[in-house]
Formats: sequence, C-alpha cells, structure tokens
Amino acid sequence: MKGAMWPQRYWEVVNEFFWVPSYLGLKSIPQKHWIKSETTVSVPRAMTNPSGPLYYRLRSGNDFWDFIQRQEETFNHVFNIAFSIAPGDIVAEIFRALGGSTQSHDYRMPSLPIGERYPWIGKANVTTPDTYFLATDSVLAVEIKFNARTSLDQLAKYVALIASEEIHGNDCSELFLFYIFPSGAEEKFERQTSIAPGDLSCEHFEILKNAAGSGLVAEQFATNQDAIMRTLSRLKIVCTSWAAVSAELKAYCQKLGDSPGDRCLSNLLSGLASEIRNHPLSGVSNYDSA
Repeated sequence: MKGAMWPQRYWEVVNEFFWVPSYLGLKSIPQKHWIKSETTVSVPRAMTNPSGPLYYRLRSGNDFWDFIQRQEETFNHVFNIAFSIAPGDIVAEIFRALGGSTQSHDYRMPSLPIGERYPWIGKANVTTPDTYFLATDSVLAVEIKFNARTSLDQLAKYVALIASEEIHGNDCSELFLFYIFPSGAEEKFERQTSIAPGDLSCEHFEILKNAAGSGLVAEQFATNQDAIMRTLSRLKIVCTSWAAVSAELKAYCQKLGDSPGDRCLSNLLSGLASEIRNHPLSGVSNYDSA
C-alpha cells in the first residue's frame, strides 16, 4: 500500500506538544528562579498555579515515544481521525466485512459531544466510547483494546449509551458493538464478561444493571428499562482482531482506482492500516505494504 504517511503528521503534533508544553498552557519555571537546598527546591508562589499541581518531565524523549505510542488513547486519535474523514458508506462497508450489518448505512460520528447529545450524561465522566457512529437507523460503537481488559461494567455503559439513541428519538433497527483485540477476541470477551458475544439478550438486564459502577448508568437501567431491554434484544456484539481490521483496510485499498478521490481514500485507509501494523501491542506482523 502506498501513501501511508499521514499518521506521521499526527505524531509530529504530539512531538511539538512534548517539547513545547506552553502550547498546552503549561509554563516552565527556569532554574534561575529556584531556591535550592540539599534535598528540596522552592519556587516563587506567584509562578505556580494556586488551584493545581506542579509538573515535571517524567520521561526523556526516547522513553516518551516508547510510552506514548503504546497508549490506546493516542492510537484512538488516529483511528477516529481516519474514520471521521472516510465517507459513511465506506465505514459501513469496512465494518460489514468484519461482521457488521449486511445493509447499507451512511455512518457519521455525532456532531455534538456525547454529554450534549444525551442529557443524562451531561458533564459527568460516565462513558467515553472509543468510536461511535450513527446512521438514520443504526448505531455502531467500537471499543479498542490492546492490553486493557473489558468488563461487565464497561458493557453496561455501552448498552446505556446505545439505548440513549432510541430515547433520543432515533428508532434504530440495527445496533452493533465491536470489540477489537490483538488476538483471541471472542475468548477474551467471554472470559472477561462471562457472556459469549452472541448470547447477549434481555436475560442479562439485571446482571448488567448490578454491574454498573456509575450511579448514572444504573439509573438509566432503572428509569428506561423498556429502551434498555429493546437494546439488549437487538444489540450484536462483534469481536475481531487488529489483524483482521488491517487486512480489510488493505483489501479495500486494493479495490480502489487511480482517480484523485480514490488516491485520497487509499492514503487515508492505508495510513491507518500502517499505524495498526506498527503499534507494538496490536499483534499484527509488519509486512510489505507496497
């Protein structure tokens, strides 16, 4: 695959923030302002934030890159940038090949933050889906996994979130929740939740309600039981691997032509595939991308 360079632009931005923390609103305190003793350093109160902590560099440049490139959160930025730019029908086609809908959808990421779209969440730190797509009659959520575990609590959050779309007024005929693991996806999901991916049903209502670690999520189960039950009866859980995602992105690129639009889409998707292969925890062997 060609043109897999755009994620490097993202990492260059991260690099700028690392070396120039003032871009993040952080101000350095030069050593000329330090008052040193044998075991402590003091700085003028006027140069500190009265309502917050002080910061220092925990890692060197090389250590920082080893750390930051292993994080799910930063990879999720690249994942979301790619799929927020890709046309919605292409998103549907890629996830269809991975086990999603057989129907055609025009998926889009919500234009509003989750807490604004669903008032019950508000400004609370309740649930932040890794990727969340909406169509006129479908929801597709994606949970990214490298070395982190899932849980019944996390599943309960996704069920409450997806049910909110119907409560919000969008009667969806198809609901999907993808989990992407490095390997053994279905086995890991079942081991960590005690539910086989294909077995989720209304019978799990009480189990998920009781597993909810957030009071707001538990309240959603209690006050919107009908919507939650309808979601449980329709939600399809798909567990797949990063190798499968990378292979599907590559296969889609190979079908594209040489028009400007196709070249742009190939650059976008092949860049994401390259990032998956290069991630140290994806479990995907790096192969010839030509």
